[in-house]
Amino acid sequence: MTNYGERTVLVRADMDDAARVKTLAHELGHVLMHDPESVDVRLHRGIGEVEAESVALMIGAAHGMDTSSYTIPYVTTWAAQVDGKKPADVVKTTGERVRAIALKILDQLDTDQLGTGTPPGLQRDVPARASAERQPPERRIASAVGATASSRHDPARAEVRSIA
Repeated sequence: MTNYGERTVLVRADMDDAARVKTLAHELGHVLMHDPESVDVRLHRGIGEVEAESVALMIGAAHGMDTSSYTIPYVTTWAAQVDGKKPADVVKTTGERVRAIALKILDQLDTDQLGTGTPPGLQRDVPARASAERQPPERRIASAVGATASSRHDPARAEVRSIA
């Protein structure tokens, strides 16, 4: 759970490490993409959940994690709740925005990555990313929530905790 006012991200301690990492990536997607003051965010929670979970899928894929067994049903459920749109259309229309944010995160991570973040089973030509080594150290993600420079919500000063 992300609390923008308190600048905290809470991740349950009773999940395995992979699920906790995926959840943290999901919440980072929200932090970077969804200003809680935005009318669109409040009106279209389904789109926000599709975007955040899709970012987590790509970050996981770049690190050898296949989260599709969780992500696909989650995204499908939320996409189906967007009024007036077919679930497939919701996913398609958010794709480029998701990809841009996921690549922004991946380019700043100082981790061993196994690829471009392309989810298992999805192959397409994508432009090359900038190398994380070309990023100044202060721009790398020291903690998963410190990846944005938003003036109104400064997650660089956020706290990440486990909760029971």
